[in-house]
Amino acid sequence: MAKNQHSFENFSISEGGPIYRALRKIHLEQKHWKLVLVLLCITWLPLAIITAIQGTFYTGAQRPFLEDVAMQVRLLVGLPMLILIRIPVDKKVSMVLKYLSGTLVSVEDRGKILPITMRRAMKWTNSVMAELIMVAIVVALSISPIKGGVMSGEGRDASLWMVDVHEGNNVLSLAGKWAVFVSIPLFQFTLLRWFWRYIVWVIVLFLISRLRLKLQPTHPDLAGGLGIIVLAQRYFILFFMAVSTVISGELIGQLISHPDSFVSIRNEAIGYILLFLLLILFPVVFFTGKLLKTKHEGLLNLSNLGVSLSNKFEQEWINDVSIEKKLVEAMASTSTVQDYSTIFRSLDELRPFPVTVKDVFTLTFLLLLPYIPILLVHFSIGELLQKLIRTLA
Repeated sequence: MAKNQHSFENFSISEGGPIYRALRKIHLEQKHWKLVLVLLCITWLPLAIITAIQGTFYTGAQRPFLEDVAMQVRLLVGLPMLILIRIPVDKKVSMVLKYLSGTLVSVEDRGKILPITMRRAMKWTNSVMAELIMVAIVVALSISPIKGGVMSGEGRDASLWMVDVHEGNNVLSLAGKWAVFVSIPLFQFTLLRWFWRYIVWVIVLFLISRLRLKLQPTHPDLAGGLGIIVLAQRYFILFFMAVSTVISGELIGQLISHPDSFVSIRNEAIGYILLFLLLILFPVVFFTGKLLKTKHEGLLNLSNLGVSLSNKFEQEWINDVSIEKKLVEAMASTSTVQDYSTIFRSLDELRPFPVTVKDVFTLTFLLLLPYIPILLVHFSIGELLQKLIRTLA
């Protein structure tokens, strides 16, 4: 049992895999800020140097390197975020997993089935095949023939710093080749790796939801004790915020090039917010069946208790015995009946989903934050304040 307990207490959603083992060999797996610096020296710094030499760093092209908002956000904000979120996400996932396994999972399943589940999860996070597939996806995206392909630069705007015009044809510049074959693939691989880790976490929650859980119908979180799951989801929102930040950078670039496209960009941003909110909240649905069963069984048990308590209360209090004697001998006190009523009402309010309306609003707000710069680009501060005042008036 101690060995099994140790196995899932040490489970890390972000560790494992060939890349992590390589980072561990060069002692960078725990030095996140140093890793960020190394990646920036590989992805952003060469682009800055090459474009400075080519004369397209901040001038020399209609859209020089520094004015490429999408690229700057992707490499200077999105990539560091994907590295730095590891510690908080790992800690909260570990805490939630420890609570679920140690408190809610039945003793039988904790000793037999849960260790198998965690070994599977560790196998998935350590999978060489998974990371090879990610590499294949990244390579396929790099040489994709869509829009003429990145190999030739066809389909790309000739005014962009990534493209040169050679004999009337658009071709990738040296900076463009570095971006397409080094910088962007590194970002894409990091993004795909986190997405795979989130899929593993969702699968783990699904497998745990299939176990025999000791849900408490009268737990004060009104979710049978499962409300803690939202704690992990609140921290996984950091991953989706990182993705949203990159998407926001892309949309800002579109808005700068086409100022009249604000409505379509706004609708696209709303669509991403709703999609990511759905991805974050989807796993809590796994526990709905058990929560409904817990609620129905709890109501039935409390209803039977209520009948017995009410009968005893009436027998002891609604009679001709003097009030002094009732206070001395009665077992079913008015406070007991009141406590029972409070517990019954709490059970009646037990939610089929271990998430509150406040949780939904909080997650939505966090997903909205990366898109606020779009409003600042399209509207002036004065216009935004006027719209806010009209909304609140």
